[in-house]
Amino acid sequence: MIFIVIPVHNRKEFTRNCLCSLSKQTFKEYQVIVIDDGSTDGTSEMIMSEFPDVHIIKGDGNLWWAGATNEGVNYVLKNCNDNGIDYILTLNNDLEVPEKYLEILAYNASIIQKSVLGSVSVDIIAPEKMEFCGIKWNEFTGKYYLKVKDYNYSYNDLKDKLKRIDSDMLPGRGTLIPIKVFHEIGLYDSQNFPQYAADEDFALRARKNGWDLVIPTDVYVKSHVTQTGIDISKARFNLGSYKQIFFSIKSPLNLKTRYRWAMKNTRLKLLYFLMESIKILFSVSLKMIKRNLSVSK
Repeated sequence: MIFIVIPVHNRKEFTRNCLCSLSKQTFKEYQVIVIDDGSTDGTSEMIMSEFPDVHIIKGDGNLWWAGATNEGVNYVLKNCNDNGIDYILTLNNDLEVPEKYLEILAYNASIIQKSVLGSVSVDIIAPEKMEFCGIKWNEFTGKYYLKVKDYNYSYNDLKDKLKRIDSDMLPGRGTLIPIKVFHEIGLYDSQNFPQYAADEDFALRARKNGWDLVIPTDVYVKSHVTQTGIDISKARFNLGSYKQIFFSIKSPLNLKTRYRWAMKNTRLKLLYFLMESIKILFSVSLKMIKRNLSVSK
């Protein structure tokens, strides 16, 4: 059995499309759990009307990604058979999946032992364009390398060369986790990483506990890539943009999150945080300056 955990907050149409894609799956041994964290757009009412088999858990709007996902995981842990062969699949509502997604994912889980399985992510508008196929990360220098660059961001290029790819971390966007992993390492760290980095922190803990992080290249999700978090490429070179990028809980570059990540998961800790912060500040500033120059022309 695959238990699919989807945290949502508004964006009803994304949720509808995500659930529609799941309803068409060739693999039928699954249950969907949606954690509606305080939506005000009728998300829960839509789900109850159109997808009556979906289990809904209500939040008050303060769970964020990690807290909402933990609510779903706790529900599964209380209701699964605990027979060692059940899985939790984490999805976001801005994802859609092909009809054989669960079937292919379950097959890979049966042949790749002692692993947490991730998914390739492609742009839903341009499916040949890959957004994610693994990460190489250096805990000393902070270098965070996306492996899509090795395959020219082309999904066809990746499939032609490899059947699976190993990753140092995995996001929560289409990740299949054996129930046993949660019993061994616990839940997502919602205290330190309420919105961003909880998924990668969880994957790191799993890897340190002996689980391989593997992405089968025949497993992919379709992502609304422009609808996730804060779009830094559109930020203007001003104080308000810096404040949003570095202090908003909705930003992956939130300095508090990056500090907690450095202190928990790196060996150099404060030095790592300072080096990473300088690199991020320089990169963001350069992008904003280039955007302002292009707009002013």
